[in-house]
Amino acid sequence: MRELRLPERTAAVTTHTGPHDDLDLAYAAAGSYAGRSGFRSQDYVEDVHLIGPRDTDVPEHWRTLVAWLVAPETGRSSV
Repeated sequence: MRELRLPERTAAVTTHTGPHDDLDLAYAAAGSYAGRSGFRSQDYVEDVHLIGPRDTDVPEHWRTLVAWLVAPETGRSSV
């Protein structure tokens, strides 16, 4: 376990487990949640490889945090 410090942001976040072959599904899930919840997108997505190829050669152990950034001033859109 290690501490992870990120700059303050407002985001819809999910964690992808496993190989990066289907990492796009995590991006889609975060974006879909943000849209359904009425969050206004910042049109930017970040990912943080919590456990990745540099840590282990076992793809099933990889963990990637995916953050779909949303407008911090209101969080939700008025539309």
